[in-house]
Amino acid sequence: MSMTSMQRYQKMLSLKPYQSRDEMPVFPMMLATFGALGGVSQKDICTSADKWIEAIDNTIKKVGKPDVCMPICPGDTIFAMGLPSRLPGRELDDNALYQFVEKPYFEPDEYAVIYQMGWNAWYGKYLMEIQKPPLTDPAQLGGRYAQLGQNAAKTIGYIFSQGMVPDFDTATAPIFDSLSMIRSMADFVCDMYDDPGPIMDIIRRDQPILDEQTIQMCLANHGTRVASFAMRSSCTFISPDMFEEYVWPILKTSIETYAKAGITYVLHADANWLPMLPYFTQLPKGCCHIELDGATDIVKAYDILQGSQSIRGDVPSTLLAYKDPSDVAEYCDKLVQMGMKGGFMLGSGCEVPLNAKPENVKAMIDVLRG
Repeated sequence: MSMTSMQRYQKMLSLKPYQSRDEMPVFPMMLATFGALGGVSQKDICTSADKWIEAIDNTIKKVGKPDVCMPICPGDTIFAMGLPSRLPGRELDDNALYQFVEKPYFEPDEYAVIYQMGWNAWYGKYLMEIQKPPLTDPAQLGGRYAQLGQNAAKTIGYIFSQGMVPDFDTATAPIFDSLSMIRSMADFVCDMYDDPGPIMDIIRRDQPILDEQTIQMCLANHGTRVASFAMRSSCTFISPDMFEEYVWPILKTSIETYAKAGITYVLHADANWLPMLPYFTQLPKGCCHIELDGATDIVKAYDILQGSQSIRGDVPSTLLAYKDPSDVAEYCDKLVQMGMKGGFMLGSGCEVPLNAKPENVKAMIDVLRG
């Protein structure tokens, strides 16, 4: 008898060897791609959760049903990322891909202000200021978060109704990575080099507070998985030495704190994490699921982490956009053979691109579900 998607997900987290290919989950991560494949405009999926669900439904009828699906619609994902943005139907054409605008938002003396206000208060004020038009009342920000929650509940309800599993139940981001994006990467790295003290004072004090709030939110929703978008902690952006001194001690404590609460830490690890992965073997077994893209060598990553933490990856965007289904199937088959020892989810390298061929996405799913 075939396993359910949830059973496959739990099997993957258990790190136990797969007895058959049917036991391995598959997750082509899609946000904007659902609109492109499902015949719904980018403008509509960025402004309506109902249109987003319609796009998902249209897409899975065309390419097949994956085991795992993104639970937050594109408009809410853009909001939660916490950067100024350019949106389809606003600054861009209706079917253009949304864009983030990264530029220095503050000068180094603002770190003292952040410390004085506290991260949550300062970040809320910042989020209000970058909206278009800017929000003028904290109640408006509360309303936006409430709408995000309602949209997520609707989407997750649909995902479960289709027998799929949401990738996560609640999402967060380490303060280190959020500060890097808001300050801009180059300026933030210079700040860390010139005087890391004010930055680390904020993170050491406020990261545990943020973690506890996220845990309570997750548990209140009966969730078991928190996604963390640590997109600036890889060696693409910082040195391994900087990671060891400034990032890992706090990240390790965060992951262990979630684990003690019975919550799996789903680390969305964009860019090259290979030099950082040995650190994750220090964690309790199976407490962290790491989503990798093509910048991290998937074979070496699996060798490092196999039996310690689970991983997902890494079918490249170029393969899904420009090659043929047979090429996709061949690449995926090699990943599946590698991952049969357990703790592996077949997935795309970050998001499936907007110009992916539907037959290629179908080929990826069919390797395990066909």
